[in-house]
Amino acid sequence: MKDEDSTDETPLIRAAQRGDLGAFGALVERHHTSVRACLAVRMNSVHDAEDLAQEAFLVAFRKLPGIDPTMPLGPWLRGIAMFLLANHRRKFRATPIGMNDELQALVDSRIESSDRESERMSALRECLETLDGPARALVNARYADGATLDELASRSRRKSSAISMQLHRLRALLAECIERRLAGA
Repeated sequence: MKDEDSTDETPLIRAAQRGDLGAFGALVERHHTSVRACLAVRMNSVHDAEDLAQEAFLVAFRKLPGIDPTMPLGPWLRGIAMFLLANHRRKFRATPIGMNDELQALVDSRIESSDRESERMSALRECLETLDGPARALVNARYADGATLDELASRSRRKSSAISMQLHRLRALLAECIERRLAGA
C-alpha cells in the first residue's frame, strides 16, 4: 500500500475536486485496499465488504468538493466506510424470535422434520438393499467411500461420462423407491 502522505495527495485531490476522473481513479487505486481491509475484518462476507468499499468511494466522490485537499484522505475514506458499515449492521440486524409460543412452535417443527428425516434415511437404507451387487457397490464407492468419477471410471475401464450417467439413473431409482416407501408408511 502506498504512503498516505497528504502532500503527495494534494494535487490529486485538487484535480479530482475539479472533476478529473483520472485523478479520482488514482486516489481510489491508492486507498481501495485499506478501505476494503478496514471493512473486511469487521464483516462476515468479503463480498459485502467489497460492496461497502465501493459505496464508500461513491459517497466520497459526491463529498469530495467539500473537503480540505491538504488533509490526508485515507482516514476520511475509512470514516465514510465505518459509517456505511454501521448503517449496514442496523439494516441487516437479526430479529429475535420473541415469545415462548413462537420458540415452542420452532422446536416442534424441528422435531417433526427430524422424524421425517429419520424416516427418509430408513427408506434409503431399505432401497439401497434392493440394488443389485454392482450397482450397490458403485453407489457405495461414490457416496460412502468418496471415490471420484475419474477413479471409478479407471477402476471399471469405462468413461467418466458413462459412470456419471449410471449414477444419475441410480439416484433417480433410489428417489422413486424412497418416495414409494414414504407414501406407504
